[in-house]
Amino acid sequence: MRLIPAQILNCDSAAERRVFGYLAEVGFSSYDVALHSLNIGHHEYKRWGEADFFLIGRRGILLLEVKGGRVACKNGIWEFTNRKSEINRKKEGPAEQAKSAYFSLEKNYLYPKFYQELNGVPRGWAVVFTDIPRLASDGSTLLPEHPDEITAYEEDCKGHNTFKNFLARAYDHWATKQKRSIDLSPELVKSISDSLRPNFERVPSLNSQLRDIEHRLYQFTTEQYEKLDAIAENNRILIAGGAGTGKTFVAAACARYEAAEGRSVLFVTRSHYLASFLANQGLPVGVTIAAFDEIPKYVEEKSVWDVLIVDEGQDLCSLECIDLIDKVVVGGWENGRWRWFGDPNHQVSPSFPLEQECLDYVKSQGVVSNLKNNIRNAGKIVEAIKILAGADVGKPSSKPDSGTVDIQLVDVESEVLPRAAAVVRKWLSDDTQLPRNSIAMLVPNESDVSRAVELLSTRNVRSEALSKRALGGKPRDCVLVATIEDFKGLERPLICVAGLGQEHGFASSAYKAISRANHALALVAMRRCVAELKENAALQITGHREN
Repeated sequence: MRLIPAQILNCDSAAERRVFGYLAEVGFSSYDVALHSLNIGHHEYKRWGEADFFLIGRRGILLLEVKGGRVACKNGIWEFTNRKSEINRKKEGPAEQAKSAYFSLEKNYLYPKFYQELNGVPRGWAVVFTDIPRLASDGSTLLPEHPDEITAYEEDCKGHNTFKNFLARAYDHWATKQKRSIDLSPELVKSISDSLRPNFERVPSLNSQLRDIEHRLYQFTTEQYEKLDAIAENNRILIAGGAGTGKTFVAAACARYEAAEGRSVLFVTRSHYLASFLANQGLPVGVTIAAFDEIPKYVEEKSVWDVLIVDEGQDLCSLECIDLIDKVVVGGWENGRWRWFGDPNHQVSPSFPLEQECLDYVKSQGVVSNLKNNIRNAGKIVEAIKILAGADVGKPSSKPDSGTVDIQLVDVESEVLPRAAAVVRKWLSDDTQLPRNSIAMLVPNESDVSRAVELLSTRNVRSEALSKRALGGKPRDCVLVATIEDFKGLERPLICVAGLGQEHGFASSAYKAISRANHALALVAMRRCVAELKENAALQITGHREN
């Protein structure tokens, strides 16, 4: 008969191993099944029960209780001695164990689903003593609870043929308990087997996974602690790092440390949205968060700060920016105290091109250092950035196979947004506990934002466009919709990218969009676009290796 599991696992009992081997050789039909070590969560009077073997086949249902080694019963107490001479004492005899286990299964698992189908089916229990002779020498047993019809002894366990004879005897015994005995059909055997020991594979819910990710994201790595020490030792330092290396996280920590030392801090970034987000991260009172277009006002007011921290610095590498910022920090670029964080290689905005001479100037005024390890993106997302954008964003702190990446290709541009909206809807329907604000949909153009919000609404998904209000105060229970460019510096556990922009090339757009995802990424894009990305990325990676 078919054994489930097919191999005996984690079993120290030589007796059970012998019976397992016999059952693999015998059967009364081609569809007989034996379940080994079936746990019983709902037992009649035990917190937990177990059936050594549960047979389901053409001739009926039979639970086997298997005992090996020496067996004794003294003053109503049963003693079972194994091969290691260890003694286990129980008030309950083997037949009583088998009976209580069987009735627990019948009452709690078989009858609720198969009551009518089991009418007339032989079913019961039996006990197997693999190593001892019959309990009495006169051909009968000393114990009424162990009749020969449902009890196997050493002579019944000499081989699979003698064991099959015992099983036939036990089935015959239980058949006499039915008014009209009937066989079990192949369909019913499969239904009962699948019900008691189903095949399944489940993963933790997205919401559960995200809680673990959030805990990991807000813990400093060894590299970041070392970087903080290096920053503290230098008045002027430029920290470069790819997406996901934690630049904003480290920058915020720097702001806290500087404020704790009693220094006033100006934290500057180009994006109003990133500035709004940072303003709600609980930074100390001594830290001023500002978008760059607020700097002229500070210059006019002649406001200055002891320390300057620049985030997304690649968007501020122009003569205009450098000159203005120089005026709001004590000592300026040449003699002041500043920390510059950015990704000058990949995240340059098409609206604010990087002037190399300005970047070279900033580098010349301070120490240059790099962040190399990726703390934000799951392993599969790091690999997707490499395959689609040709960029190395460091070794992920999570396992290489962590996270999920779903790339959906379309042939018509008009299919992109509807398909992306369907992805977001499925995420939420698959896990009803998943917060909407753990998801962001990124689109290439500003004109796509309102269309995406409208499409999500038609699918009963509450969403809102990126705004200062959306990033401020208490988290809002909405899917966030934004352009890829506006979302720089921000992140979400789940990112759905609905198309890629062509300005500065698909690779730049892909890099900025994909790298925003912590755990799950869905990319819906034109087939030709993804093909071009993969081809260019492969060439770029090959070029790096040759160099």
